[in-house]
Amino acid sequence: MNSFELNKMIGAVLLGGFVLLLSSILAGKLVVPHRSESPAMAVAPSGNGGQATAPAAEAKLESVIPLLATADLAAGAATFKKCAACHTIEKGGPNKIGPNLWGVVGGPHDHMPGFAYSDALKGKPGTWDYDGLNTWLFSPKAYAPGTKMSFAGLKSVKDRADVIAWLRTQADTPVPLPDAAAVEAAKAAAAAAPAPAAQPEATTAAPAATGAAATTAAGTQTAAVPAASLPDLLKAADPAAGEKIAAKCKACHDLSKGGPNKIGPNLWDIVGNKQAHLDNFNYSDAVKGLGGQWTYENLNKFLTKPKDYAPGTKMTFPGLPKPEDRAALLAYLRTLSDSPKPLP
Repeated sequence: MNSFELNKMIGAVLLGGFVLLLSSILAGKLVVPHRSESPAMAVAPSGNGGQATAPAAEAKLESVIPLLATADLAAGAATFKKCAACHTIEKGGPNKIGPNLWGVVGGPHDHMPGFAYSDALKGKPGTWDYDGLNTWLFSPKAYAPGTKMSFAGLKSVKDRADVIAWLRTQADTPVPLPDAAAVEAAKAAAAAAPAPAAQPEATTAAPAATGAAATTAAGTQTAAVPAASLPDLLKAADPAAGEKIAAKCKACHDLSKGGPNKIGPNLWDIVGNKQAHLDNFNYSDAVKGLGGQWTYENLNKFLTKPKDYAPGTKMTFPGLPKPEDRAALLAYLRTLSDSPKPLP
């Protein structure tokens, strides 16, 4: 091959490369990709047309009368453990935050002498008969508005029947079970009662989290759903659930009255007490310097993230991110006192 042919081949390769480069530049100028200025929307899974599933119907109060004769006493005793943080059940047992419950079934609303009942219960006519206990356990605050009872209630009719049947046995002379006529009357009343109204069906995607604004398919926004306040969470909190959460604390803290300090201080009577409340514990400068009180609000902030609330604290616990868990723990810690602090 002579040099002239070689030069032609090299020239052809260079010309091809130049044409490709020029084509790429022109394409970039002529075709500009369009990027959406609106945020991407999540696509709902197929099967419901992109609409949120309608919420379940509101819970309705059902009578326990037809269930009492066949109730599971062992299950009732297990359910009562939710009550044990605030009540004793044994005969002659002490009052706690709530009254001792021996002989409560069939007794008056203020059945335990020496206990400071709320006016809401003292002024409530009638007795703790089966219907009264059923209504109370479904929603204490609806049965006796103004009650000091913070328990949210038992929405399962079986759970209520089991615990009421078990409470019936905690007496010197258990009251009789409902007779056949009462059972038939309760069944007839249930059959005649209207079904609970279902919530309106949602037609837009639900917001990703409480407090976030929901975006509709049309691109508009609905109002944000406010998060529950700490007082509301405390009123609905379950101290028994808080006791389970407190198991995380027991590696470093003793919770008993007069108990020793461990890695952390004893926590008896912590709610409402001053910060760095024990004279015989070596608190970090971060906690000693707080200078306030362990109010519900301050404890809630501390339990959210200790190192943010008191930078420099020796506390290694990362915190409880869920507001409901913190409220349950605070409701339980409140019970660890001879004089529990009032709820906010």
